Amino acid sequence: MTNGRTDQSLYPSQRLAAKIAAKTLHADPAQAAVAARLDQLIDRLQAAALSRRKLPMVIRQIMGQIIGQLFGRMLPPDQSPAKGLYIYGGVGRGKTMLMDMFHDSVVAQGLNRPDLPAVWRLHFHDFMVLAQDVIHQARSTGADDPIEMAAADLARRGAVICFDEMEVRDIADAMILARLFSGMLKRGVIVVATSNRHADDLYKNGLHRDRFLPFIDLLKQRCEMCQLDDGTDWRGAVLADLPAWHVPSQTARPQLESAFDKLAGGVEITAETIRVAGRDITIERAAGDVGFASFASLCDVPLGARDYLAIAGRFAGLVLSDVPQFTDANENVARRFMWLIDALYDRGRFLIASAEADIGHLYQGHQWQFEFARTASRLGEMAKRGKMQDSA
Repeated sequence: MTNGRTDQSLYPSQRLAAKIAAKTLHADPAQAAVAARLDQLIDRLQAAALSRRKLPMVIRQIMGQIIGQLFGRMLPPDQSPAKGLYIYGGVGRGKTMLMDMFHDSVVAQGLNRPDLPAVWRLHFHDFMVLAQDVIHQARSTGADDPIEMAAADLARRGAVICFDEMEVRDIADAMILARLFSGMLKRGVIVVATSNRHADDLYKNGLHRDRFLPFIDLLKQRCEMCQLDDGTDWRGAVLADLPAWHVPSQTARPQLESAFDKLAGGVEITAETIRVAGRDITIERAAGDVGFASFASLCDVPLGARDYLAIAGRFAGLVLSDVPQFTDANENVARRFMWLIDALYDRGRFLIASAEADIGHLYQGHQWQFEFARTASRLGEMAKRGKMQDSA
């Protein structure tokens, strides 16, 4: 037993240390500091659970009868169970990995500690889709305030909610989120969130942002702001020396393998499964937050824009093999490729690929000629990131 903790292996810091010892991760002091903050949050959850167990049995029985309604009503600020954590920092710093370690730790400990609060984890985009559905259901009942009713419904689903990639991009999401999320937080829901930006910068310069500011204040009240500081940019140095576009594919495999090995940096390589809306997307190889996949595995299968957003949310970049030339005969495949590039580009991810043609001659069809011009432009910009050049 250390620091009063009975099962160190189930804490995020211990999970992180195990990955470093197994050489599946590089040691990173900033990640270790965030993991320690997540450990402390679990300690606070356990302390709250312990205090409940110390109550007289009759009181606990009464609490058991009302626990299902607990998160359906407003709680005064001083009765919030614990402050959550809002983890922000640059792309590829390990925010999602650390949040997942926290989620898995709470779930694992809850197997033997049923008094610990329920925890659920989802991508922020998926949460907004779910929220729209719940609000629609509330409206169908004729509720006077469907958003408030939806907030109560969602709050009952989990006392601890983990959001990945919190981002607000349009006025509709901003207005719904401000009311819905505020209702959940005021009901005592504990939030662990990741984002590329500080809470103060959410929906920055957005339309009617003044209406969104009270939500930011509440988020900062209910969550500790935790920056995952920039570490050594070893990947940037590697990318600066790697060609981004290899033509033709048939002779480029050794270069792709070499690029992936350099970007992996000695981290263990495993297959990766990403679950989106009940479906599994398999990435052939993953080393930390770098993925390696064939074009066919990502674009010859019926994936949608939402799936590619999930892939871009999981990885800092991809090594992609065997991109074909596109014609009207494979227009659906071309469309999926455009979605993939949009997802990677919008999130600042890198791409190293092998293809049958250079970027300017990749599309030979008519159906998506206008749309693919933007894709080609984005590919060109991505190839220049880190001073990368096309290679023949």
